[in-house]
Amino acid sequence: MTILWNLIKSFFCYTWFTLNFIKKLILNIVFLLLVAIIGYYIYNNYYNQIINLNKHKKYILEINVQSLTDEIINHNNILLRSIDKIFNLPDQNSTFQIAQAILRAKKDKNIGAIVLNLNDFMVEDITIINYLGKYLNDFKSSGKLIYAIGDMYNQNQYYFASFANKIILEPQGELDLHGLSVENFYFKNLLKKLKVQINIFKIGDFKSAIEPIIRNNMSSSTKIVEKNLINNLWNYYLETVISNRKISLQNLFPNHKDFIQKFKNSNGNLALYALNNKLVDKLSTRFDFKCEMIKKFGWDEKYQTYNHIDISEYISQNFKEKNKNNIAVISVNGVLNYGVESSNIVEQINQVYLDPDIKGLILKINSPGGSITAAEHIYNALISLKTINKPIVVVMGELAASGGYFIATAGNYIISNINTITGSIGVFAVVPTFNNTLKILGINNDGVNIDNSLVGSKYNELPLKSKEILKVAVKGSYDKFVYVIANGRHKSIQDVKKLANGMIWLGQDAKKNGLVDSVGDFDSAIKKISELTKIKNVSLEWLESDINLFPLKLLDFLPFEIKNSIFFKNIFSYLENYSMQKKLLKNNSLLLTQEVNDPKNIYAIYNLNIH
Repeated sequence: MTILWNLIKSFFCYTWFTLNFIKKLILNIVFLLLVAIIGYYIYNNYYNQIINLNKHKKYILEINVQSLTDEIINHNNILLRSIDKIFNLPDQNSTFQIAQAILRAKKDKNIGAIVLNLNDFMVEDITIINYLGKYLNDFKSSGKLIYAIGDMYNQNQYYFASFANKIILEPQGELDLHGLSVENFYFKNLLKKLKVQINIFKIGDFKSAIEPIIRNNMSSSTKIVEKNLINNLWNYYLETVISNRKISLQNLFPNHKDFIQKFKNSNGNLALYALNNKLVDKLSTRFDFKCEMIKKFGWDEKYQTYNHIDISEYISQNFKEKNKNNIAVISVNGVLNYGVESSNIVEQINQVYLDPDIKGLILKINSPGGSITAAEHIYNALISLKTINKPIVVVMGELAASGGYFIATAGNYIISNINTITGSIGVFAVVPTFNNTLKILGINNDGVNIDNSLVGSKYNELPLKSKEILKVAVKGSYDKFVYVIANGRHKSIQDVKKLANGMIWLGQDAKKNGLVDSVGDFDSAIKKISELTKIKNVSLEWLESDINLFPLKLLDFLPFEIKNSIFFKNIFSYLENYSMQKKLLKNNSLLLTQEVNDPKNIYAIYNLNIH
């Protein structure tokens, strides 16, 4: 019996050893293959693809980007570029670096033209497009041409294309120009059917962020405000394109009757309609366009196309990081959440405080606001920076409203883009309770506590004392909001309260109301910080988030099952939140799903929902 047992034991031991050996062998082979693949891509996509420009040839600078970031991208990081290539991830490009590359290309004798390849262009922020458009117009002043090419153009793609000398459209393509609209989902009836009690405490008559959960439709006052907003934004869009293309309004955006007639005259062909109305300059396939560029700029034997250099490669060859910088740049983007995100911004501000080489700060804000506690947290850190005579210049992006504007008031000087949406001064608290919903399902919540009148559970009715506390807290947050504006903008409390009703304004109107100092862009901020710090040669230090956002780039690569697994949601919850914020905001779901986090349940946020 002992011999039999030893034989069985030996068999399983050897089997286990063999399986372990095979497992390690497979893992090692996979690892070696991965190293080989990465090594191949590092060689093939870096050392083997460096384009040395021939001084006797003209090249096209090709701009083919999907999205843009506020942060500076290190295009010389071989490993990250190789990983991007392996996983087929979209290139990350910096708005500032592209603008500087266009500026350099203007004087670069090797660069003969720019091609805007806009098929994958997904930038929605018009203020960013305007900034790059300014540099494209400057490039054209050198006599060099800009070509825009696309299979079809959505509104923002066409807006960007309008800065080109020539717009080329595929013969089967079209332009989608439909104007702007504001639409929301409203949940009052749904919440009523589910017996969800929404407790709301609000200051600001035009504070419309909570309407979707307390109404079944848009209020008449909000309709007036939003209609005025989209009219102003759309008029600016039309004026810019008309100026760029040198065409009439009737050609660009005719009334329905005229459009139908012109469409009939074009035999129902949208591409031909665009050509006939001078919206584009030529209908051409990509192959024909490629042949035209080869005739003008020569043949690249290596890449089997016209002589060109990609924007990322051009940046990596021409722009090197400096060791010492004197002005910091910090970006505040998206919804303000209290916790890791707000603490990360504060940490960046503290870096500026502690660095003796940094003499001032440019604060870029593109935020609808969010948690009032997060806004105060960031604001207080900025005020501390000013106490050591490091000036702050705020430059606003597409949106710097509510809590985003709260932060902006800490600046010594505030610059708004002409299309920036700002204001929305006001606060509110939203506390849903689900006790009646649970009763429908036969679930009851019970227990003991020190003070029944201060129960903070969502599964019990909100006690009267808690309601009174929230009401006082909201009033206190509103008064603080009014005070920081009065203090930062040098206004009386009474004058600020006239503006602190939730109303929104675009750049010029915000300036008239004294909410901002001037209308401009990032270049205006550089000029102003130079004046305030008395530094002639400004060198920018772009402070980046400590949160590693590389896994975020893999979100589109990961299958649905992984992204929705418990492991992914627990370990990478901040990434999931980051990627969902804008989509939730546009569907009025942030407050409902508690994606905005404030420990006091008090918010200063504006819903941007323009399509």
